[in-house]
Amino acid sequence: MIRLKELIELKGMKYYMSEDEVKKKHKKRMKMETPNFHENIILPKSQPPDNDSITTRNELKYLSDIEENDSFAESMDDIVKVFKPHSENLGLHEYVKSIVKESAKFIMLLKYHYNRPRPHQVASFLEMDLNGSTMLESMKTPSYPSGHAVQGYLIADILSHRDPRNAPVYQQLGEDIAHSRIVAKAHYPSDKKFGKKVSRVLFKGLKGFK
Repeated sequence: MIRLKELIELKGMKYYMSEDEVKKKHKKRMKMETPNFHENIILPKSQPPDNDSITTRNELKYLSDIEENDSFAESMDDIVKVFKPHSENLGLHEYVKSIVKESAKFIMLLKYHYNRPRPHQVASFLEMDLNGSTMLESMKTPSYPSGHAVQGYLIADILSHRDPRNAPVYQQLGEDIAHSRIVAKAHYPSDKKFGKKVSRVLFKGLKGFK
């Protein structure tokens, strides 16, 4: 049973505990220009489950039951590369690169606003075994929302809009990218779910896409 002191510590756990811990490159991304997006985008608001909630415990249990697959997680890590054969075929490769870069601003703003600890942080505190996890450089940010989910779904929607006939292919790639972070046990399912919600808002906020 968790004692009161430990419960308070768990409830207050964050990915980073002070402003000084935020990487300079992340601060820079939060201030970057985003010419491909309208200026009046209103990002969705939705609090993640509390660290001490039943929902979070269930999500951690779900992650622990997933079979580890490092190769799948690594193959989906570079979003631009995953979509490259299709974006080049549609003449959208450079555009996709710019969207992935610019969308990072909105993702970072949300990540550092909610500052949710990663699954491995909470699992370690609760002495829960995630049964392996994949660690990549792209996972060194707060957990909520999943940036890969945001960008995977967003690029899938862009390509689907341009080439509706092959939309199922693009949507599956977007889903694979988002799910790879669950397989890596780097994100909670709720991170992925909120990421999809954010991606829809960003898609609507793109200039030239109606």
